[in-house]
Amino acid sequence: MLRRVPRALRTAVIVAVLLAISASIAQSWASGTPGTAGYTQTEWGPLGPADRDLLVKVRLAGLWEAPTGQQAEQQASRAEVQTVGTNIHHEHVELDQLVMKTADQLGVLVPSRPTAEQLSWMNEMSALTGTDYDRVFVQRLRAAHGTVLPVIAAVRVSTRNELVRQFAAQADEYVTRHIGYLESTGLVDYSALPEAPSPGLLGSGRGPADLIVPALVVLAAVLAAIALFTAMRRRPGPVGVPVRGPAPDATARAIAAIAAPAPPPHSRYPESHITGSYPRIPGPRVSQTGPHPRVSDTGPHPQVSDTGSHSRAAPTGPRHSVKR
Repeated sequence: MLRRVPRALRTAVIVAVLLAISASIAQSWASGTPGTAGYTQTEWGPLGPADRDLLVKVRLAGLWEAPTGQQAEQQASRAEVQTVGTNIHHEHVELDQLVMKTADQLGVLVPSRPTAEQLSWMNEMSALTGTDYDRVFVQRLRAAHGTVLPVIAAVRVSTRNELVRQFAAQADEYVTRHIGYLESTGLVDYSALPEAPSPGLLGSGRGPADLIVPALVVLAAVLAAIALFTAMRRRPGPVGVPVRGPAPDATARAIAAIAAPAPPPHSRYPESHITGSYPRIPGPRVSQTGPHPRVSDTGPHPQVSDTGSHSRAAPTGPRHSVKR
């Protein structure tokens, strides 16, 4: 049946299945488990990719939020915003010292300068003054703290490294306190903050990459169904099978079993209805058809006499005497 499936369709099914297998293997390698690629053993327990990512993100937060808080002490127009800037500045210095110490103990490399996006935020605020500065300062830092807090909480509850767990608990206290500072100003626009991920296909910690394998499996199943449907449509029907009519029912068989009535007697041949045979039609005898030649008169053949089982042929020529 595979020969009746188009070659392009068969190739597409094979490619989809191979891609699904490859993506599944790649995801299993990327996820990592203790003792496999992505984890390293330390005296405080296994150190995984999420642990290292937490240290990097907290370090990046301190690289731009500490100097921005220091800037707000001088550039903010409202006293409460200036106070918030002072608190964030000093506490981020403390948190930065803590993250650097933890990273050194675990052998994790952390960045030494802010990202390009963080530098653009700092440049944006440096060009503002008055209430515009207050509003942008509070909104930018509130959104940044709200982004890193879920990362800290996730590592806090799932890490297998004791030192990282202690650091995550301390970082959670700092970041939660900073969010309270910023919200106390009354300048936070909550409608502009990033929305929490909905508990749909990408919920429960799943990302778009987690949908690759299911999508490829569904694609392979659809292509296989199309191939099967195409093959069934091209399948030739049976040849030489007679079409039988419906079987006769009991009533029809009973009617067929009844004998047909005898035909009425013929007026000229009354005995035909009794014997069931056709009547004899008289005709002329052979003697009445004219003269017929006898066999002996038809040619030079001698007449055979009836002498028994053997017949003697009459001589046809002159006699010859035979001396003994």
